[in-house]
Amino acid sequence: MSSLRTAHLPGTADFRPLPDNASLEERIATSYRRARAIAKAYEMTAEDTLFLLPKFWEFHTDNIHSLDAGAFTLLTIQYNLMGGTLAAFAQKRPELRPIMDKVMKFDVSAQYLLTEVGHGLDAPNLETTATLLPNGEFDLHTPSERARKYMPPTGPFGSLPRVAVVFARLIVQGENRGIRPFLVALGDGHQMCKGVTARLVPQRGGIKPVDHAVTSFDHVRLPSTALLGSLAKPADMRANFISCIWRVSVGSLALATMAVPLLSVNTYLTARYSLRRLVTGSDGSPVSIMSFRTQHGPILHALAQINVLKAHAKAAIELYRDTSIDPRVRDGIAAAAKASMTRHAWSSLSNLTERIGAHGLFEHNNVLQSELLMRGIRIAEGDVLVLSIRLANELLIGRYSMPAFKHPDCLLSRHEAGLFAECRALLKRAGGNHRHDSVARLMLPLCLPLVQAIGHRMAYEASLDAGVEKPLLDLYEVGVVLQDPAWYSEHAGLPRWSQFEMEDRAITAALPHLEEYLGKTGAESYAVSPILTQESWEKFLNDLPLFSGNAHISLVPLPQIPQQAPHIQAHL
Repeated sequence: MSSLRTAHLPGTADFRPLPDNASLEERIATSYRRARAIAKAYEMTAEDTLFLLPKFWEFHTDNIHSLDAGAFTLLTIQYNLMGGTLAAFAQKRPELRPIMDKVMKFDVSAQYLLTEVGHGLDAPNLETTATLLPNGEFDLHTPSERARKYMPPTGPFGSLPRVAVVFARLIVQGENRGIRPFLVALGDGHQMCKGVTARLVPQRGGIKPVDHAVTSFDHVRLPSTALLGSLAKPADMRANFISCIWRVSVGSLALATMAVPLLSVNTYLTARYSLRRLVTGSDGSPVSIMSFRTQHGPILHALAQINVLKAHAKAAIELYRDTSIDPRVRDGIAAAAKASMTRHAWSSLSNLTERIGAHGLFEHNNVLQSELLMRGIRIAEGDVLVLSIRLANELLIGRYSMPAFKHPDCLLSRHEAGLFAECRALLKRAGGNHRHDSVARLMLPLCLPLVQAIGHRMAYEASLDAGVEKPLLDLYEVGVVLQDPAWYSEHAGLPRWSQFEMEDRAITAALPHLEEYLGKTGAESYAVSPILTQESWEKFLNDLPLFSGNAHISLVPLPQIPQQAPHIQAHL
């Protein structure tokens, strides 16, 4: 969404493109500078992140993030994962408030070290240990290669001191007392702290770089104040672990809302390019490629998604912040939002990449970069597939229920109910055993579509309540129908051609409002690609590195005239 906080940033020196020959160190440093500039614009507080106040959500839906995925990665770890975890303890421990203040101001780079090389989705079994010593200090140690922390940016880059919340198994007098977070210094921005090592991993394709690393600890001494939590052994190890990593669930919803700015800026860019890009029509006169259904169709679908997802995000955030709701249901709301929102954005960004042709392949246009960022978001803070499997199974065996339908007769509610019925029939055939082999084979692949269907239904309901314009709502609805056309053909009386006509009517109704919808994205200040206008495109081409010379190569030799053989007079 547009934000007055950051609208000035795309024109500043920090956001100017780097030359192609810039070193990896220079590119990483740029991501840190941009992250600090965004942090300065937001002036986030510990209360904003701890209590999930509006500024926290505004940050995650800011259009500025479409310009630098690396800066966003640094900031969401800083504010949500590390900052949110630390803020809960800083409330009761005044000695933590100075470092908390530095985290919020981005005077230090803050990281969150949970996942290990050998323990990704099974993080409760992580191996890093923090052993209580007789003097009250802790010995933080990586006991095996499998226990090395994976992915968080921990290298000596950005010229900022580096701190982290590190999750380790608390060992007291030889007893395992469960997972705990520890506050750990990693480096001063130029070199690592003693006993801490970081191996830089290869860069993510197409994404502005940060120093993702594999991090190890060799008997690092921590003060007694490093422990965030209690020394006591918890009664329930699993419940303790879930409570320690509660910010991951927040991240699931926060990252899901990134679908809005990524779609907003890239849809605006694609539309503006399509309006100015001309081809020769059948009568020989120039016509805009936007006039073709194959061009404006995907753009209008994306605009419908933007408006619906804004309403969905607002409603999901309100539900998630309602602490009277069962925490498991709140996590389910986040999971369903993430599954559906990121699927919409990923699919539409892929279409938009293709709709600008060869331009979509180049990093300077940011569309492919946004598509790749969305792929990463689907994995980060809870892999979408795993979240969906967990949620679907718990709903099907009746541990809890999601918010009830508001409009049970609408197409998307009927689709959700139909998928639930199919899964329950599978479960019934297995005698109610959700771990049965047949369930694993047949139902697991249905979990993601089922959870996406929950998200679709909740998004549609939120949009009705928010008064989203009918052309956009109709277009969103048919877009969802076309994700599972067979079901709607079999169960909703919508054969294939009826679905096609339904889409045609929705696009035709929305097209006259194109400029209005583009204006509502608030993306103009953030659409900085050179293909946006003919003038900026020509300037871009004229500023490209120029090569010339005087070389000459003969590719096809000139034909040779055959010499006549000398006349030999015969002598008789």
